[in-house]
Amino acid sequence: MTDDWDDIKVNRRKGDKVHFESTLLQQISDGIDFIRSESKEILEELDIQGIDEKILEEFGENALDQISDISDGLSGIKSDLIDADDIPEFLKEYSINAKKALNRDLDYVRRARRRLDRMDSNELVDIYKTNASVITLCDKAIEVNPSNYEAYYLKGLALVNLEEYCEAIEEFISCLALNEDYVDAKLAIANVNRLNKDYDDAINVYDSILKDDENSFEAIKGKAYTYFDFDDFQKAADEFKKADSIHSLDDESKRLWDECINKK
Repeated sequence: MTDDWDDIKVNRRKGDKVHFESTLLQQISDGIDFIRSESKEILEELDIQGIDEKILEEFGENALDQISDISDGLSGIKSDLIDADDIPEFLKEYSINAKKALNRDLDYVRRARRRLDRMDSNELVDIYKTNASVITLCDKAIEVNPSNYEAYYLKGLALVNLEEYCEAIEEFISCLALNEDYVDAKLAIANVNRLNKDYDDAINVYDSILKDDENSFEAIKGKAYTYFDFDDFQKAADEFKKADSIHSLDDESKRLWDECINKK
């Protein structure tokens, strides 16, 4: 028996995968490979984070985005190859705890926000693919840290972009359950109500925000857009005027304001 085992050790190449007849031993072996893969990914990600500033300085934001895209792609391939049901629970828990200790949820959120910002900057991106990637990153963040309220918020924004309004509101509510003072989530719910033509609900949410901050530019402008969509041009014009007195309106809002004045 000893001679046979020595032969195995001598003849086995470093890259060879050992297969066991015992299901338990195979599960443990696969689990070790899983931990090794996860640990390598974490360390590589830390290396990427460590050179973020240098990359941004020398090559700009797009270089970092491309690195993140490649990293996401490799993680996706790995996930397809590894069936989570085949990994013992204590090993999966180890992986999650290790990521949480390294604040991986914050990294996932940072990358998700950057993808959304790329869409807002009018860059040529695949809308569906980008938002699907944001949702995946947010789900990873939530798995690592279910208390990361921003992950729910960003996931909600991606769902809005995909016109999945009901699902988006659920994510915003989850965000507010963790941080009831997160105004961006309240604004997002009001905006979704407006897009979903639930105009009364939208106005009610905007008004609730204005109770806490009567000069909330975004809430006032949101009310203006809601009244405009509802064809109440007098109220829309009044809200646009009020918003403009707080902060100069963007070109699109000014165009709608002019349209309201002409239709009154």
